[in-house]
Order: sequence, then structure tokens, then C-alpha cells
Amino acid sequence: MGKIFDREPFTRRRHGRAVVTPSGDGSVTFRPALPQETTSLVGRRAEVGAVRRALQRGRLVTLTGVAGVGKTRVAIRAARLTRRAFADGVVFVSLSGLTSAESLEHALAQAMGIHELVSHSGVRLLAGHLRPRRTLLVLDGCEHLPEEVSALAQALLAAAPGLHMLLTSRQVLRAPGEHTVEVRPMSVPCAGASLAEVAATESYALLVERMADPSFRLTEQNTALVSGLCRRLEGVPLAIELAAVRARVMPLEEILRTMGGQPGGSVMESAAGWSHDLCGPEERLLWRRLAVFAGPFDLAAAEAVCSGEGLAEEEVYPALAALVDRSVVITERDEGRVAYRMLGGVRQFALARMSAGELGELRRRHREHYLAMAVRLGCEQNSVSRLATWSTARGEWPNFRAAIESYAAAEGQVDSCARMLVGLWFLWLYAGMSREGRSYLERFLATSGIEGFPRLAALMTLTHIRVGQGDLEAARLSLAEADDLVAALEAADEPREHPGSRRLEVVRGMYHFVMGELDAAEQGLRRALKAMTGSRGVAAVEGIVTLGLVHVAQLRFDEAVDVLRRARRLCAEQREDVIGAWADLILALALRGRGEYAEAMRLATSAVRAHARMRTNHATAFAVEVVGWLATDLDEHTRAAMLLSATGGLWKVEVSAFFGSRQLAREHSACEERLRAALGPHYVRAAAAGKAMSAAEVVACALTLCPGSSRQEEDHGLALLTPREIDVARLVADGLTNRLISQRLVIATRTVDTHVENILKKLGFAGRSQIAAWVIKERGRS
Repeated sequence: MGKIFDREPFTRRRHGRAVVTPSGDGSVTFRPALPQETTSLVGRRAEVGAVRRALQRGRLVTLTGVAGVGKTRVAIRAARLTRRAFADGVVFVSLSGLTSAESLEHALAQAMGIHELVSHSGVRLLAGHLRPRRTLLVLDGCEHLPEEVSALAQALLAAAPGLHMLLTSRQVLRAPGEHTVEVRPMSVPCAGASLAEVAATESYALLVERMADPSFRLTEQNTALVSGLCRRLEGVPLAIELAAVRARVMPLEEILRTMGGQPGGSVMESAAGWSHDLCGPEERLLWRRLAVFAGPFDLAAAEAVCSGEGLAEEEVYPALAALVDRSVVITERDEGRVAYRMLGGVRQFALARMSAGELGELRRRHREHYLAMAVRLGCEQNSVSRLATWSTARGEWPNFRAAIESYAAAEGQVDSCARMLVGLWFLWLYAGMSREGRSYLERFLATSGIEGFPRLAALMTLTHIRVGQGDLEAARLSLAEADDLVAALEAADEPREHPGSRRLEVVRGMYHFVMGELDAAEQGLRRALKAMTGSRGVAAVEGIVTLGLVHVAQLRFDEAVDVLRRARRLCAEQREDVIGAWADLILALALRGRGEYAEAMRLATSAVRAHARMRTNHATAFAVEVVGWLATDLDEHTRAAMLLSATGGLWKVEVSAFFGSRQLAREHSACEERLRAALGPHYVRAAAAGKAMSAAEVVACALTLCPGSSRQEEDHGLALLTPREIDVARLVADGLTNRLISQRLVIATRTVDTHVENILKKLGFAGRSQIAAWVIKERGRS
């Protein structure tokens, strides 16, 4: 069998030529916030100022410049300094190595926390998400997709009036309305410059800063030497940093002498080549091999993929540490995990020096390593926290993606591709990446010709995703195909015992519940659980939790409580903290039905914390919904109205809110009607305040109680605030951003920022949602 995805799905046509997504050498880094600056930014005040002024003049700004000149650092600093102007935050996405419009859309959706919606085009989805927001979107490395980025920018800017885009690219995009800022190399001393003139240049300041040698002094004797080195490096920051690392162990004279022998080409290529020549043989070999990683990697991955044929496994870490010391590789720490990453310039330098045979072998080892990881992660035995395990796995997504595409492009790798896609089932279903999982599974099933149990396992996973997204017609079709396949396997006397067929029955029960067919759901789930008697795997726990939800819908609350407490015990024993959060949430609904509101609220808020930490939109939305329903029951009317209004912003990235369940949607509507009656004319303001909240503020509101309700507490709060702070607080409650408040009150945005901070401090609140709730309650009491 030939290549898996060698037809239309992984190819996009643009102007008559095929643009194929990268298979192993592309990288995508998803960062919902600005990356941390691990070193100080030397100089660049003029460039940062120019970028900030350009963002004031226009909504599309592109930073251009040669490789290694510092475009990314300037963009990050400018974005950080202007972030207060964007009430809905700054989103940073690195696009290094991407070559398709679809992968670009996926990258942006991932960074903005949009994971589940697949029924609309990517551009429409992104535009709908950004339309009501004031956001700065930073795209780094746009030279890989100039036409695609230009088209996307025009579409998004037209649809979202509050959006600004800051791009970095080695070339101008020539998009309508584009403002460009050229990031030039740092200033360098001229020949014959005096000591004072050399010391005043940015290139010298950066060289000394990165050398980190307290004993170094610029003197009349070494001025010409330093001046010559800065000129030789042409003021390119990355080249200067590579030289500075070498200067810690080598005299400047020797550095300049060795650089003088480099062949022609860009100064960045020359500096990288010079640095490469000074490495030991193991370091050079590892440098070249590490280029196969499409994103951050850990030590275990480097040892597995890069060792052998001249580099023993035990030699990988010393060589890697040396490359870190030389600034060829940088370290990243996230949630206790240490990872490594190559900078784009040095990675491209390594890729250019690999033969096709060597690169092909490295890609084989890379995809086999990540296949083994996917299979290991996908097994049902679990000795550590699922949440911690899959949070780490999600950070490996660029490498998993490269491995999937490498298998898709390779001959005869259908079975391996299927194993990888199914092995990552938890990533698709519970870790907020169902959009990507569905896309890959649908294409694989449409193009690979895979049959038998591997196809059944893929169909089961796909059906589960579709049910979770509320795409019930698509789920019905894949269920029917799975049933036909099971019948064919039974007719061929094939054994049916397979994880896919076992979980398929549980997924069928989920499908019947969402369809409102409660009796069919209960009967199917009981059959499935009976067949899995004694099983402690994920499928059994999922089945038990779903059966509990069915009992809640049937108003059989006592049975639901018994079933769900059993599920919670199993989750605790197996450290299934993510599915355990679902068990907590459904148990909260069952306890609500029995009138046990305090315990129900405790469980529901615990589920909010877990799902928000996992960054799964639909799960967080449902958890917040349940908190809102409980708040309605407890007469926390303002808080409830804000939460139920706010969940619309979380649900709208779904194909269908409430997973398409009419029964859940009716409960939402019933609570809204109760709140309208209780709050009267104040309901509209509470709902508007909830709709204006960010996702983080929604979670904060769900996890905190409303301010005190006594008249004395309200009067005390008013007494603490100045008249201007009261004005600001009331406009916050009306859903206005700080920028709009500044326009309404004709004061500086920074002054509004200060007023909001003072209000939070004086009243002891954690966020704007509490200010809004307090004001709305004060209005009601007045």
C-alpha cells in the first residue's frame, strides 16, 4: 500500500500548485500568552518604540529583517508593553515550518483555546471568536506562509474590529493596510572608532552582556579588536550571542581569527558554521540530529532518536549540555518539566547539512519514538495522574503531529499511523484537542483503506469525538459503519474481544443519552458494563459515569448517587483525575436533585478547577453551567445570571451547546426564566456583565462566592470608594473594557487601570466579575 494521505485531504491548491504540510521537519509552537524572556533585551528602544507607534496608527504591523536580527524579541517586548491596551489579551503563535493554510488555522485555534468546532471553516471560526474581543495577535515566522498569512489577516481584521496583528517575517507581506517596521542589525563601531564610540554601540553592549565576564574591560589596547569583531558579526544579535558564548573560553583574538576563515554567505550562516566548527565531534553530530524535532523535546527523546552510529546514548546528555552552554539549544521549563528547543536559525543550518538519507533515517527514528510514546500513553493502566501525564503530552503536540504526518507520507505505514491516532485518544477526547483528532481520523479513514480491528478502533474514537461535539448525524453514520464492521468480523469468525468494540457500546450509550433516548441508553450501558464485569479500565469508568448521567436525566437520583460514587472510587484508585472530574460533576447534578446543595456545589467547583486546568472548553462550560444552576437554587441570583450568560462564550466553540442534548438545554432555559423573574430589570445588566467576562473571569466567578448581601456591607463598600472609582465600577458592571471606560469618562486608559486595581484592592475582590456582581447587587438594593 502506498502513502496514506497522498490524495486531497493533506494537500491544498493555491494558484495551481500543491502546497503540502510538512512531514517531520516543520514545527508549530502554541503559546496562548507571550513567551517568557529568559535573557535581558539589550538596546532596541527605537525599534520597540516604532512598533508601538505603528500599532497606534494601524491594525496590521509587520516586523521585517534578516535571520537572527531579533525580530521576535522586539515583537515580544513591544507586545508586552502594549498589552494593557488589549482587554482580551495577547496571543502569541510561532509558525516556523508550516506550509499550509489549514495548519495555520489549526495553530491559531489551538493558541486561542478553540478546539472542538469542526463544522465551520477555520477562518469563520477564528473570526467569530475574535469579533467581540479586543486582542493583539502576534504571529512569528510568517515568511513560511506569506500568501496564506496575508489572506487570513485580511479576513480576520475585516471581521474583528478590535483585533490588531503584529507579525514577524523576513519579507513584507504586501497586505492592504500593512504597516512595516524594519528591524535592522545593531549599531556597530566604525573602523578606527575610539573607546567611547565603541562602548556606545548596541552590538558591544550585547557582546559584553552575553559574555557574562565581570573581569572584562574595554581598554585602549583591545578597542580595535572588539570593534573588528562587532563589525565582522555585522550587528546581528544571534551571531553576537554565539560569539559571546565562545568568548567565555577563548580569547577574542582567536575568535576573530577563526571567523575570518568562514566561507561566504550570510553572517548568520557564517556565525553558525564557525560555532559548529568549534564544537567537538559528538556535539556536531547531536546538533545535526536534533534538527529532526519539530518542537520542544526532552532528554529521553533526544537519547532515543539521536543516539547510535557515532554517538552513544550516554554521550547524548553531555553533548546536549554543551550545546545549551553554547546557546545552540535553549531550555524551557513548564509545569515542572524541563524541555529543550533549537532556535530557528541554527535548526535550519543543521537541516541544510543533512543528506536525504540521514534525514530520512532520523525521521523514521523520530516517528517510531513518538509512536511508542502514544501507545504507552494510550494504554489503560495508569500509575500517575492522567491530568499531569496528558498535560505533558499536549506539550509534545508539535512532535506528535510531525510523526503522524511522517507516517502519512511514508510507504506501507498504515497500521502504524492507525496505532498512533488511536493511541492519542485521551488527547482527542479529554485534553482539549478533539478538533485535531477528528480531522486526522476522518482523513485517515477516508484515504488509508485500513480494515479490520484497526479500522474499528479508529471508528470508535472518531464516533466518541463526534458525540462529544454534539455532531449527532455524523456520529450516527460512524456508529452504523462500526456496526457493519463488527458484523463482518463476526461473520468471518474473527474474535471480537478488542478495546474498540468494548468501548463502542459505551459510546453508543452516550449517543442515545444526547439524543434523549434514555431507556435505550440505559439498556445499552448496562449490557456494556455487564460484558466488562471486573474491568477497571477507562471504558468501564466512562460507562459508569454515563449511566449515572442517564439516571439523573431519568430523575432516579438515589440510583445515580450510588453509581457515581462507585465511579469516583474507581477513579481515585486508578488516579483517573480527569474522568474523576466528570464523575464529580455528574454526582453534583444527582445531589442537586436530592436537595444536597452544599455538597453539590463543592463537587461542581472542584470539577471547574480540574477542567479549567486541562483547558478543555466544553468540559469547563458544562462545569460552569452546573455551578450556575446550583447558584440559582441557592438564590445567588446575580452570580447565577452572570455565569449562565457567560457560558455562551465557552459553548460557542462547540458544534452544539450542551453536546446537542435538548434536556440539558431545557434546564439552562428553565434556570434563566427563574433568574429573570427574581432579578427583574437587573437581569439584563447581570447577563451583560457575564457576557463581557473573559474565560479566566468566568472560572474565577464560578469559584468565588458573591460579595456579602447585607445592607451594612454594601454601604461599607460604597464608603471605601471615591466618586470616580464608583463611576468606573458601574461602567465595569455594564461590560465596558478599560479602553471604552476611558473614552466614556474622557480620561487616560492607564488611569482607568489604576482605578480598577484600587477597587479590587479596597473591596478585596479577585476580578472584574466580582466588581460587576457587587455593583448589580447594589443597584438592586437601591
